[in-house]
Amino acid sequence: MTKKIIFLLVIALVGLSFAFAGGQQDDGSKTIAVIMPSADHGFLGESIKHAEHATKKLAEESGYNHLFLVSDDIVQQSNQIDTVVAQGVDAVVLWPHNGDELKASAQTIVDAGIPLIIYDRLISDFDETAELMGDNFTIGEESGRYFNEYFKDELAKGKVNMLEFKGDNSSVPKQRSDGFWKTADDNFVRVNDYVTNWSKDTAQTQLETFLNSSSTEEVESIRAIFNHDADVAFGLLAALEGYDGNADLNVQLVSAVSAPRELLNMYDRYKEMGIDIVTFSFSPAMVVQAIELGIDVLEGKEVSGMHLVATEVVDNSNYKEFMEGPVYSLRYSFY
Repeated sequence: MTKKIIFLLVIALVGLSFAFAGGQQDDGSKTIAVIMPSADHGFLGESIKHAEHATKKLAEESGYNHLFLVSDDIVQQSNQIDTVVAQGVDAVVLWPHNGDELKASAQTIVDAGIPLIIYDRLISDFDETAELMGDNFTIGEESGRYFNEYFKDELAKGKVNMLEFKGDNSSVPKQRSDGFWKTADDNFVRVNDYVTNWSKDTAQTQLETFLNSSSTEEVESIRAIFNHDADVAFGLLAALEGYDGNADLNVQLVSAVSAPRELLNMYDRYKEMGIDIVTFSFSPAMVVQAIELGIDVLEGKEVSGMHLVATEVVDNSNYKEFMEGPVYSLRYSFY
């Protein structure tokens, strides 16, 4: 059996398995394919739940077929793209593992004439149909302004030392960091920054290492932590709470993104410990809006450009009100 025949058989079998798993039917109807990373942290897990539900519901309500695919890494995601292109789907919603590393594979979707909606992580210098993502740069800018106001008196007197904890090397943390340092006062000093890969455990270990290996003077100088993710915040707060070294910790503010209920429920407890928390709303449910754009494409509607989902500040002053609002309610509509 030739290599070409074997390859075609593999593609057919893989496509068939995807069809049964994702709801694809060979009945001549249009098909939307939603492709995203598997859950390696809580935000992605929630996103998958919302995306899978919305893909099935929206496609079936409109009379379309659907494929819903998750992957553990870029190689697997690239293979999934090859498969849906070979199947000739009519629209793709893609959440890349890392946009630029998946650029060549995403280009095959465009080259095949299939409308492509990119979600969350950008692919630079790329001609997709449309993009939808959280307003990450604004999240960074608003974080910088919040830090400025919070430390207004200290900044007027001199330098304020802080740490930064990023998610990964994709466009998301780059935009958040760029936004923060655009608006943050020049008297903020970033003593160190870390890439956590969105991992609570990694962040906790990184901060514990800093606290236990740095000088007492340096540890005591840290007043704030600019952090890009709620899961990471759990690790940072655990490291601060569990510290038993010789330094007196002076961290007063820890930021986060996404505003999950588990973090909001910690606000009062950490406030009593002298640590304020501020987070910026970034709901896992917003992936549904990207799928809605894909459905709009199938229905012949004009879809193009960048679509940014607004954010809001959630701190000790308004978190209870936020938990009664529409963004929070939609996020936990499955629970």
